Order: sequence, then structure tokens, then C-alpha cells
Amino acid sequence: MSKTLRTVAVIAGAVALVAATGGAALAALAPAGMAGTATLAGVSAATLATVATVASVASTLASIGAQLMAKKPPARGTINQVIIAAEPVSPYIIGRTYSGGVLRHDVGYGATLKKVKNPYRGMVLVYSVAGPLLGLEACYMDYAVVPFSGNAATGYYSSFLYRDVRSGLLSETALTPHFAGMPNWSSAHKLSSKAAILWNGKFDKDGKRFASGWPTSGAVWEGVMTYDARQDSTYPGGSGAHRIADETTWAYSQCPGQHALAYVLGRFRNGKKVFGVGLPPDGIIVQDFVTLSNICDANGWTVGGVVYEPGDRWANLKRILEAGAAEPMWRGGKLGLRFNAPRLSLYTLTADDLADEDVDATAQQTWAARLNGIRPKYRSEANKWEYVQSDLVSIASYLTEDGEEKIEEQQYDLIQQKDQAAQIAAYKLLNSRELAPIVVPCKPHMRHFGPGDMLTLDLPDHGLGGIDAIILKRQIDPARMVVTFTFMSESAGKHDFALGRTGTAPPTPALTTGEDRDDIATEIVRGADGFSVAPSSWVRAISCTYAGTPKSGQFPLTATYYVYQGAEEISEDVLTTYSLATTNCVAALGGTNDRVLTIDTMSADRASAEVTISYDGTVVSVASINLTKVRDGGSVNTATDSTLSVNSSGTYAGVSGGPLTLNVGPDGLILVDMNLNYGASSGTGALAGKIQYRTTPGSGSWTDMAAEESDPYGATVGEPSTLTLSTSIAGPSSAADWEFQLLTRRSSGTGTLVALDGAMTVGWS
Repeated sequence: MSKTLRTVAVIAGAVALVAATGGAALAALAPAGMAGTATLAGVSAATLATVATVASVASTLASIGAQLMAKKPPARGTINQVIIAAEPVSPYIIGRTYSGGVLRHDVGYGATLKKVKNPYRGMVLVYSVAGPLLGLEACYMDYAVVPFSGNAATGYYSSFLYRDVRSGLLSETALTPHFAGMPNWSSAHKLSSKAAILWNGKFDKDGKRFASGWPTSGAVWEGVMTYDARQDSTYPGGSGAHRIADETTWAYSQCPGQHALAYVLGRFRNGKKVFGVGLPPDGIIVQDFVTLSNICDANGWTVGGVVYEPGDRWANLKRILEAGAAEPMWRGGKLGLRFNAPRLSLYTLTADDLADEDVDATAQQTWAARLNGIRPKYRSEANKWEYVQSDLVSIASYLTEDGEEKIEEQQYDLIQQKDQAAQIAAYKLLNSRELAPIVVPCKPHMRHFGPGDMLTLDLPDHGLGGIDAIILKRQIDPARMVVTFTFMSESAGKHDFALGRTGTAPPTPALTTGEDRDDIATEIVRGADGFSVAPSSWVRAISCTYAGTPKSGQFPLTATYYVYQGAEEISEDVLTTYSLATTNCVAALGGTNDRVLTIDTMSADRASAEVTISYDGTVVSVASINLTKVRDGGSVNTATDSTLSVNSSGTYAGVSGGPLTLNVGPDGLILVDMNLNYGASSGTGALAGKIQYRTTPGSGSWTDMAAEESDPYGATVGEPSTLTLSTSIAGPSSAADWEFQLLTRRSSGTGTLVALDGAMTVGWS
């Protein structure tokens, strides 16, 4: 089913709502060894191992991934061709994508047929480990879909090509060739947890099939399952059957945040890691991956492609996160993320917070890093799944500043959407202009802030007059109790520009001058003297269905407030009080001293809650919580009928089991995209078809969605053949139930139609 993503409004803020639990355990992200090579041996049903907690590492390791100019992963995209090697890599399919597979067995065999020795060819290709996959979408020869009825090809390759498919269940039966007697292959050759296809062909000496050799073969799959903490009722704020340590509860997704978390957790079969990193859950800041998932869902960002091991796991993780404009980052001995999303300042950092005057503020990043144009390459389904260059992403004001073009080509290995590649490239251009690094030594009371938090730097003596900045790294000197932060400035408006909601890029930030400091000094709004509160404010995108109903796991939301006076925490002091005001949401304060906020639901597209924090009757902070519903983009509402009947007449007649009812609107697109395989017992001819709809279920006249579409090959090649239907119309301005039906007719030729294989699926996006 084709999918059209609509522009959405607000993306999630990057403030954790629930504190991560567990120890500071992690495992090294070392390159994989050769033990990960796939084999032909079968395995029994997998059980997940209990992963031992690894001791915390030295503080120097904690800074890995948090460096400002982190090296991008080397370009290593999905390989379209069949991989042939004595020690083959293990492929891992993410999202929906095309792959040539990894050859595991290839043999010609069979008794002489029409003077052809070894007329049959059997090829076993593995497409992904860590199955099961959601399923096989289609098989391809020379990048053209080959229709199948069951395991037998129809159309051009009828009687000459067969397949047997395994999606990679934990316990599988062996693939079975159509032509018996394939050497060195038996029922013992199982490929448990591996998605695979056995291609079985017959050489056509008298015809044209395979006359020029075996075509380029491949398949489009919907890939591995992922864990979603939002769908886990044992995770704070989650609701559902997902469990982090039980892969059998995971589900298919194209979300970069979920795939990154699944890769970090690692994939285990029979107690052995078969792919991924393998960090224990208490070595991961899971909330960061939840936040990234919300950001990606809100922006319509997906991830698709194949990654391979043995290889550089750190680079693989960065490839996955790249599709969500995020990077891995160590915080407190745990693996978290740095992502691009609007956020609110948690605190105004002033000279009173400095441990000393040794502030190092870099006026600008290096000349090489300050690009003014990026030409992104992404993997294009329309171009035989090859990596193609997209339009140049450039910023005219940056070019004027630089006086010359500074353009770089950037390949995004796991991005398959043109607009998404452009948005990620725009973020890279904007981030290259931010002020960084800004190193600020602070007093010990600042220790409760960490990487990912945004503060406002009100340090006019250092040229930082009211600049918002994000913490990239935090170091603590236990001898002096000095907390040193490394910041990067955060320009207002860059998110709207990167996501295409405005055509004006924010200006390049710069250190403030004396005149600027005088102008800014009166504009800085400080909280009550000596007090700090976290979280000060936060925003959240609530993932909803097309109708605006929050999905499972979105509520409840919780936040625990921490209040400090200087270095002393006063969150539960009897003089510290909390009060709540809400708009369009159900929320309450509870816990010790009423410092825990819980939001249970929202009743409109926008909702807010304000927590007012006072000390001894004086208001010290007002924390604003803003919620925005983000409705699904893509074909989120579909109806399918696979019980298609046969119509051999030259006159149109309905062949679906009955009218399909689908709730469509408001706005969006109603779309159809399907392949119908058909055959006849005698005669030749072609099939034509069309989709009709009516806006009042059970009554009213039917309207064609589009003109009929006819199979262009049936009349010349003969049956069996394939009819392709692909059309779309605009949805109504308000949600309504519509009915749809499929009609077909014989557009040419004679004969009796005996098969119609396929399904009618109508979707609204």
C-alpha cells in the first residue's frame, strides 16, 4: 500500500517525563566478531538470555559520542545485489525495503530435459536474521515485480519459476524446492529466525526464459520487530503487551527511535546474541528513545534498509539514529541520545552560578564545519532502490557570509524519503552555525542538570547575553566539586526552517558586544534569587490515531519536580508548595508534598497544565506543560477484502465480497494500490478494473474513483497475467463512513476466468 505523509504541526520536546531507573551499567560497543556469521544449521525456539549487568566504566568513556564534531558513520548503504562470500555477513532488515539477499546455497541439478543437462537451479538466499519479519511484500526480477499464485510464478515466468518463503520464525521448517532432488538440501537444513527464499528455476531451451542468464533477483520485505516502551504496561506511562526482555511481544515498526532501541538492546536467540549491541536495559536511558520515537512519529520520519554484521556497531547505531536527526550520547554511564527538537529553557545560568571566571566561549565553529550547502543522497524506490542525489539544500544567507560555495554530498544510508533527507540535511547546516563549544565551570548546585537540558546563558561579560544553549557534556571534579558543562547554542526558529514550515533560516549566532549586552541586560528574566526548578517547563507531542484518539501508552504522563535553593534541595520542605491549573486535560498533583504531576488524558487538540511552585508563600517558578495531539500521517485507516470472486464477462460486475466500509477524512487522501493476478482455463485476453465509492453506506449511487485501468500485457502475452490498480482522491472535509467496491471485466479475448488472486485494500491517510 502506497503511503502519503501529511505535514504535522508540533514535535515533541526533549525533556524526560519519568526518571530512568536502575544502575549505571553498560557494555562496550565493540565491532562484532566472525561468530555472527549466518549458518545453514537449524535452531530450536529461542529464549532470551538474562544479560548480566556490566560494571560502570571510567568517566572518559562516558564522553564518547558527546563530542561536538562527532565523526559521521562511513557510507555503507543497503546492497541491492546478491552477496556472495565464503564467510558472508549477516543482514538485518529495518522497516520496509528491497534487498538482494545473501547467497547460502546455489546448485544446478536434475535429469537431462530436452537435451539440457542440469535444467533446474536452486538458490537459497537469506535476507535477514533476527526474525520473524512481518512478511514478504513482493519478489522481483530485474527490479520488476514477479506475480505469484501461491509459490508458482504467473505471467511471463509461469511454469519456469517457483519460490518457497520463510519469514524467520524462531522454529522453522526447511525450505522446499519445487523441483525435487536438489543436492545437499534436506529437511534438516532449517533457517530458524532467518527470513529466506528458495528460488527454483527451470531453464527454457526452446523459449526465452533465462536465455540471457539468471536476472537480478531481490525482494521487498517488511522487516524485524521492535520494542516500544509506550506499548509496555510495566514501563512508567506505558500501556500494552510489549516487554523489553521478551522479543516475542515486539511488533513491526518503521520508527527510527524504536529500531535504535532494539539494536542497542541486541537480538538474542537461544541465549546467544545474533545481532546488535546487547546493552542491558539499566544501561540505557530508555526515555530518550521514547522521546525520539515521538519526534519521528510527529515529523513522519521513517527508517528503512539493511545493516550488516560483523561490522562497526557504533556506526550502525549512528546510521539508524541519523534517520531521526539524532546521535548517541553517554550520560552518567548510560547510553542516551542527543536529538533535534524544540525545547524550553529549564534555568537561567548567571555569574552567580559560576565556580570561577574561566568560561571558554568559542566565537564560531571551524571553517571546514561551517557548510552552506548539502546535497543529500537517499535510497529511492522509484530508481530501482539505488542511492540518488536529491536537490541541493542550501541557505542563501550562509553563502553570503562565506563568500564562496561550501557544499558537501551526504549519503543517508537508511532514509528512503526525499523530504526527510532534505530535513535532516537542513538540520546539519543549521547546527554547523551554532556557537560551540562553550565551556562553563559551575558551582555544585548545578549538578542536577545534564546532557540534553537547555539553559539560558546570561553571562554578558563573556559575550553570552541571553543565549539559549544545550548541554552536550557534563564533567564533575570531585576534589573541588566543580561541575563543568560543554554547551552548544540553540537558535530559535531553526526547527521550523528545517521542517519546511518557514522559508527563513535563523541568523548565524554570534557572541554579544558591549552594546548588545546593554540592550539585553534589561530583557533577561530571572527566577527568584537563589532558586532553581527542574523540569521548569516541557512540551509533548501526543501520538494519536487519524481521529485524534491518543494511542495506547501515551497516558498517563508523570513528572517529579526538584526544587533547589542554592545547593540545597528543598523539594519536600514544608515551606515548598505546589499548585496546579489545567486547560483541556485531566491532571493531579500527588506523592510526597504533592510534587509529582500526573496527566491522565486530554480533551482537545491542545492542552496545558501549569504547576506553580512557591517557597514560604513566594512564587519561585511556574512550570508550563503544553500538550499537542499529533495525528497519524500515512495510511492509518484501511479496509481489506481478500475474498475476490470471478467475473468472466465483458461487462463490469463487482468481484469483492461486498462493499468495504472505511472511515475517511478529515481531508487527507483516499488511495488504492494493488496487484491482481488472474488466469484462464482457455483462451486469451486481458482484464480491466476500477474502484467505485459512495458517500452514504447502503444507499446512493456509485462514483468511479478513476477511469478503468487495463492490463497492457494480457492481450498480447495471454493469461495468466496481472492487473495493477493505483489511484487516489481527496478525502472529505469532515470524517465520514464511505463504501468502496472493486469491479472487473474482460477487456479483450475470450475464455473462462478461473482465478483472481490478490486483495482489495483501500486506505485513508
